[in-house]
Amino acid sequence: MYRTYWKDLCQQLRRAFGSGPPEPEDVAQAAFARFAELGEAVQVRNPRALLLVTARNIVLDHKRRNGRHAAYARSMQAELLNAGQDDISPERALLDMERLEIVRRAIDQLPHKQKVVLSLHRHRGYTYQQIVKETGWSYGDVYRQMESALASLSAALKN
Repeated sequence: MYRTYWKDLCQQLRRAFGSGPPEPEDVAQAAFARFAELGEAVQVRNPRALLLVTARNIVLDHKRRNGRHAAYARSMQAELLNAGQDDISPERALLDMERLEIVRRAIDQLPHKQKVVLSLHRHRGYTYQQIVKETGWSYGDVYRQMESALASLSAALKN
């Protein structure tokens, strides 16, 4: 079944969602893995359709998660930009210092790849394509590492 549907599934994903992220090959692999988890007990009349729906759902879940992280980052950035000089107070300064410390500790706990991608993108202003060239990692990997890093930082700030 893998040989029969792999190429078609990747082409359908590429046509519907582009070349990523997430990369069509990664999504197709995840769809086949989920299909395999169903086991032999489940009879599927149209495995191609099930694979396509599963892959579509994987991409949509990824985009939803990505949207939530981006929205939170935008809201935090807007909050910081909208804080005028009149809002500066000892309490505000203390809260900001505490947030900064939380972020610093969270960054220290990130895996090496996530630290590299975060540093190159946020501190040096590299695009994902420039990070790919610099590190030799795939675009999808760079994207996933950045998403994971931002999710970790977001979670640390929410706690």
